[in-house]
Amino acid sequence: MAERPKRRPARSPAQSRLKELEARLAHLEDQLKALHTEASNSVGATRARLEGLERRAAAQINVAHSTLKHSLDSISRTLAASRESVESQAGRLTRAVRAGVRAGSRAFRSGTRD
Repeated sequence: MAERPKRRPARSPAQSRLKELEARLAHLEDQLKALHTEASNSVGATRARLEGLERRAAAQINVAHSTLKHSLDSISRTLAASRESVESQAGRLTRAVRAGVRAGSRAFRSGTRD
């Protein structure tokens, strides 16, 4: 029997926001390229106005880059803390299970079961 394809888990709100930021950044970068091309082909007042628009678009891109970097840094810190917590809990559980198995086998061998 063929295996059913596995569904990808739903994105978390943070993942959705991150993807949205990446898409917005890519769109802004495309607009900046088009604006740069148009400004370089213009002359006079039109060129000055387009260069002003280009500077504002570059500023928006820098803000988007910093926001994205901040989000990625925050996610990285959260994942590192989560991983450390899980490793710590897994270690404690492993030790507890081993201690339980040792105690059970000792009790079985000594015959002092209740």
